[in-house]
Amino acid sequence: MRTLKIYDDLESYLKTIHPDVTELIYDCDDPIPSWQALATAFPNATQIRFSDMGHIGITRLINHDFFDAFPRLHGLFIGNNRRSPITTDLSDVNPAHLTELRQLELGRCRTGDFDLFGNLPKLESLTVLADDKQVHLHTGPDCVLTKVCMAFGPRVRAIDIDLASSPVVELALGHNNRHYPTEAKKVVIDRLALPNHLHTLLLNLNTQTPLPARLLGDNQKLDKLEMRLAVPGFSADTLSDLSEVGKIHFLMEGKTAPLSAGFFAGLRQVDELEIRFEDTPIEGPLLPANMSLRQLTYFNASGHLSDTDALVLPDLDVACMFGLKADQLGWLAHSPMLQRLSLYLDKHPLTDLPSLPNLKHLVLRGTEMAQLPATVRSNSNLETLALLWFRISELGDLSAMTGLKELWLSPVQDKQSNLPPLDGLTHLPQLEELRLDIELKRFDPDWLKLAPGARLMVRAERFEALFDILRASHLDNATVHQYLDQLIAVQKPAQLPAMPADFHLVMMEAKHNRFKAQHKTWLRSVAQDSEQQRPFGADSVLFVCGRSAFKASELKAQAETIGFTLSKTLNDSVTHVLVGTAPKAVAKLDPERHALIDDTTLQQCFTAEAPKFLQQETSNVMADSVMAMLNSPDEASHKVAAQMLEQGGVTEPMLMPLFLILKTTADNELRKQIKNLLAGHGDDAFQLAVNDRILFHTCRGPDRLGREQSQGSMVKKLKGQRRKWGDALCNDFAKAYYDRFGEGLMYLMMQRDTCPHREAILDTLVEGECLNWHRGAGFGPVLERADEKLRTDLHWHPQYCFNRNADLGSAVTYIPEGMAQRHDIRELNLSVCLLDSLPKGSAQFTGLRRLNLSFNAFEKLPASLANFAELEELDLSYNHFSAFPAVLLKLKNLKRLDLRRATRVDYTEGYNRHYRKLAVPQAFRDALPHCEILEDA
Repeated sequence: MRTLKIYDDLESYLKTIHPDVTELIYDCDDPIPSWQALATAFPNATQIRFSDMGHIGITRLINHDFFDAFPRLHGLFIGNNRRSPITTDLSDVNPAHLTELRQLELGRCRTGDFDLFGNLPKLESLTVLADDKQVHLHTGPDCVLTKVCMAFGPRVRAIDIDLASSPVVELALGHNNRHYPTEAKKVVIDRLALPNHLHTLLLNLNTQTPLPARLLGDNQKLDKLEMRLAVPGFSADTLSDLSEVGKIHFLMEGKTAPLSAGFFAGLRQVDELEIRFEDTPIEGPLLPANMSLRQLTYFNASGHLSDTDALVLPDLDVACMFGLKADQLGWLAHSPMLQRLSLYLDKHPLTDLPSLPNLKHLVLRGTEMAQLPATVRSNSNLETLALLWFRISELGDLSAMTGLKELWLSPVQDKQSNLPPLDGLTHLPQLEELRLDIELKRFDPDWLKLAPGARLMVRAERFEALFDILRASHLDNATVHQYLDQLIAVQKPAQLPAMPADFHLVMMEAKHNRFKAQHKTWLRSVAQDSEQQRPFGADSVLFVCGRSAFKASELKAQAETIGFTLSKTLNDSVTHVLVGTAPKAVAKLDPERHALIDDTTLQQCFTAEAPKFLQQETSNVMADSVMAMLNSPDEASHKVAAQMLEQGGVTEPMLMPLFLILKTTADNELRKQIKNLLAGHGDDAFQLAVNDRILFHTCRGPDRLGREQSQGSMVKKLKGQRRKWGDALCNDFAKAYYDRFGEGLMYLMMQRDTCPHREAILDTLVEGECLNWHRGAGFGPVLERADEKLRTDLHWHPQYCFNRNADLGSAVTYIPEGMAQRHDIRELNLSVCLLDSLPKGSAQFTGLRRLNLSFNAFEKLPASLANFAELEELDLSYNHFSAFPAVLLKLKNLKRLDLRRATRVDYTEGYNRHYRKLAVPQAFRDALPHCEILEDA
């Protein structure tokens, strides 16, 4: 007994019988020949789940043939998705084939009579999307249903539902607003009789007729009642005898008739009551006095709730009220246990609130105040206070609010100038967070006087981190204020102005990476100046501050060779400080006294003072041997080369091969070793790239579904690094990746902007008189390895494998201008390049004699093709033409034309007798009688 999930290749599963499979999950685009074929292959399947059937295939209808094929089915599950091609038709279904059903989930159903499910001996759960004009469901005496979920599609016009005698305890009924608009046609209720032992009821109805009187029958207690209604009206006894409910969510959309007096009068105990109306007047008191209610949420148009003094809710713990006026808050005095209160007062001035001694969380929205009410300012238990969309002249004396931990201020128009003075916040000893929803223009020095550890939250989230770091640093308040005022205007890291050393060191110590590139640039500049003014040498005393790429053992060895001294402490004897990643105790660093250097400076000193044997001019043969190992596809060779480089040193030509291995290996130890080898080499961008966490080792091989990945994920990831790494490094990496793996050059081929560096790399695709754009695209090996089925799939849709998930975007490529002047190009190979039009820049090759466009997605050829007047051979095989391209009549020198399989293949039919071949008009044959035409037989 096992579960089988079919993702693809259905045909192979249908060839054999699987008697051990009891649960079948179908998540596949392949068409099912027939339900009987599926049942023959899986004779003991008692549970079937259709996760997806794509938009391709033949059999999409669940009907009597399906149930005839699976008469012993226990469970059937079909996604309730409007876009799913699976439809259910219950016409002519034999009830005898449903007797074993226990759970049933049906998608869109084109028949509305569901009575056959109302009397099945074992069916306990029914979920269905009904989409017929008349919906009918009556239960019989043998019904064992306990859960019914019936959604209405847009075609439903009338319902006749009688579940009164059923054992249903969980019922969801109504319009399927998740997939269909709320403007669905109103339905007529012919009958709606509910069971008397409900635990949960969800009604979502948009009706022409009122709800039935005493809708809930004899139900007195429910765990949850949710009613989303658009009805012409209902009586006061709609809720029948209901008195005790866990949660009630009552929603009315649009402008409606008044809610009947006493609608909720029968309620005695409710844990959570949520009333959300748009514009519904309420007749009489909303709730009975002294009912037990823990949480109340009320939303309605302003002024629609009258008799607020009748709200006597002594057990109320949470209240959220929208639509009250400031003079309608007296009822709160009857709720002394209230701990959370949220009020929206719609610009009504607020002068006072009843005293609420247990209140801990208060939100006031849309109000105007001279200052906070005295009862709020005197509350020492209040922990959070939010003033949203407010106008207030001053907060007032807050010294008594000793328990306040969080303050959120969001003034109207989000202007900093609309904030009241905040100097009083410095007296709040427990304040942990000040949130200001403002457009930050200046830094207020009072914010630095908040309680120690208090967080400042503003819309510029990155500014919050800077505030926390600088405030916690050793810098004095005046300096912190100055820096923060400068940083307000910095929207992008590149906008950071020249900052002093202590700013960079504090940020580096805090491991704040937003300005990582700027910190590196600053340190590189300081290190260069230090080396000019105080060169590092035999008499130097070096202290390492932070994590250096140099191992401690290597530093000791170099110290013995060169003669400098390593110090474990930052004492008066230290002359040079090597500043590494995440330096510590930066307050002790003095750039005036200590020469600050980086790994690059130290590496240059080591190479100049004591070059290793591979870095010496006499080591060419050994260096060539190491380079061969680095360029090998064998990782074992990479490890041997890395060990040799630890002893022999790294040369400039070895940087890119090492960098490629670093970014593409899955071996963590090898990565660490290569990082150490690359320490201090290259420019700042190269060092940033070496030390970042971007890796490419998961861009090749099978994906999580076992499908071979294309180069799209690699190119997409590399494009994301272009701004950080720079164009030169990205281009070189793409070329190195291509040389190693045969793909990845699309990164360069898709670039619109040209430069000598890009031109030089793409010039390597020229082979004699041929520009082999096909080789650069890198898709050819995938096609060569493909079996006949995959080749058919790729002909049907080249993006299927070559550009999965559209990682390459539109995959438009650009041939550099001027290539025709640099090379005598007579042949252009554009085969398997994801093309539906000629690449930009191809028009420059007017002397072409051979053009290969095979295995692309061309539907037509441009008129400009006639400019290739010397063209003799043209390959259009495996494309998507629907008609013979008329422009071919203008190619008078054409001697060979390949049109085999030049029209798009049908996914389900393949190249059988139904395949539509591309017809060659007689006019072309007459015009070019000597042209050899290769066409389908």
